[in-house]
Amino acid sequence: MNYRNKLTQLLLATALVTGLGAMFPAAANAQGVAYPGMTITTGESICSVGATGHMGEAKYAVTAAHCFQEGRRVYDENGRLIGWYEQSHGDDATIGGIGFALIRLAAGVGVSASLGNFGIESTYTDARVGQEVCHVGWATNWTCGRVSEVGDTFFVADFAADKGDSGGIVYFPTPQGRAAFLGIVIGTLESGGVLVESANYLRDAIDAHAQGPDHFRWYVE
Repeated sequence: MNYRNKLTQLLLATALVTGLGAMFPAAANAQGVAYPGMTITTGESICSVGATGHMGEAKYAVTAAHCFQEGRRVYDENGRLIGWYEQSHGDDATIGGIGFALIRLAAGVGVSASLGNFGIESTYTDARVGQEVCHVGWATNWTCGRVSEVGDTFFVADFAADKGDSGGIVYFPTPQGRAAFLGIVIGTLESGGVLVESANYLRDAIDAHAQGPDHFRWYVE
C-alpha cells in the first residue's frame, strides 16, 4: 500500500482569481448558516465543510487540516462572514498526518446538520468495504461511489472529487432516508481513489488536540 506514507496529489484548497477577495469586505457582518457540504472561502482559497459541532457553547464548522489559514476570516459562497480559522492539527501530507481545521463560528451565524432534504442522524458509523457512500463538496457537488478499503483512521472510496472538495462531508444514505456521517475528504491517491478521514477518528483527534471548554460533539438532527 504505497500511499500510506505518500499522497501524491492532495485536493488542495482552490486558488481564487485575482480580485475575488474584493467581494468579501473586511467589515462584513456575520450571518447565514453553517452546514455540512457548504462552500467556504478566505478570499484566497476554497474548501468545503465536513460537519458542524460544538465544544461547550463554542460552535464550529470542521474541514480538512490543509485548508487551515491561521486567524483568517471565513466566508460562505455568497460573501457572508461565518467565522474564522481558530485552530488545527496535522497537515494531511501523509496518512499519519491527517487532522482537522476548526472554524469558530461568529455570533449570529446559525448552525445546521442538514444536507438539504435530509439531515445527519448518526455520527458513529464506520465505513465498510463495498458500501455505497456519497460526498458533497464545492467542485463536484454531489457524487457517490463505493468504499474499496478501510483503515484505522481512514477509508478509500471511488467517487469523483477535485480541488475545492477538501474537507467536504462523506456520508452513508440510511434506509430511513437520512445520512450517517462517515468522514471528510482529504485527497486523491496515486493508487486511485479518494482518501477519506473517518468521522470517529476525526472526533477523537479534535478531542485530543483542540483547546476548548468541553469534549467536542457533532450536531445531528
